[in-house]
Amino acid sequence: MKKILSLTIVSALLFAISACRDESLNPLPTFLPGVHAFTVFDGIAFNGNLLARPQPYEVDNAKTFPKAAQNSAKIDFKTRWVSLDNKLTVNKIEIYVRMLESYNDPDGNPKVADLSGNGKGKLIATISAPAANRQWNAFSITPQQIYDAYKTATVKYDKVNSVNVFSNPARPRPTNAWLRPAETATYGAVASDSFVLTWILYTTDGQVFNTWNPDSICADPTSVSEANSNCQLAFSVK
Repeated sequence: MKKILSLTIVSALLFAISACRDESLNPLPTFLPGVHAFTVFDGIAFNGNLLARPQPYEVDNAKTFPKAAQNSAKIDFKTRWVSLDNKLTVNKIEIYVRMLESYNDPDGNPKVADLSGNGKGKLIATISAPAANRQWNAFSITPQQIYDAYKTATVKYDKVNSVNVFSNPARPRPTNAWLRPAETATYGAVASDSFVLTWILYTTDGQVFNTWNPDSICADPTSVSEANSNCQLAFSVK
């Protein structure tokens, strides 16, 4: 009887403790469903090694814009969204591009101007009806699109006066060669214009998934699979 009584008391105490537990103080987070994307340069073959990351098609500058005849140039990409638990559906993907210009300030110091002004880039393309989970969506980006998005951008090259990037006499940008490669000229050696491609995912239940912490899913080190992820790609002019 004593043993039964002791067990009854212990059970009652445990029940009381459990019933009074404040879930807001639980250190273990509640994980909600999410989605991520994987975007690559289209037209670059898989090398056949399932363990090799990064693959040639996901390396920065795997494709670049040409120096001339940019009115007929393009870079092809493909992207896919991934829901690991199949609980969310993406119904729109927005593609953004940041444009970075290298220059030298009046003191000869190398500088890089983010022409987007906000670090997020300009909206370049929208995939309004993306394919199903883990299926590829093809799209292209042209120099003309980037020029149209950034043609009013200005930079204070002398730290005082704002100068239109595409009308800067120190670095001519003629039609069909708006985007400049690395150069050595009277204004000093500068790197090529560079571009950073990012994306935003929208789901049918109204959620928005933007770029994640670079230390998390953006730096996906896993072997090649249908669940791979990244958060940006970079390309330039060569």
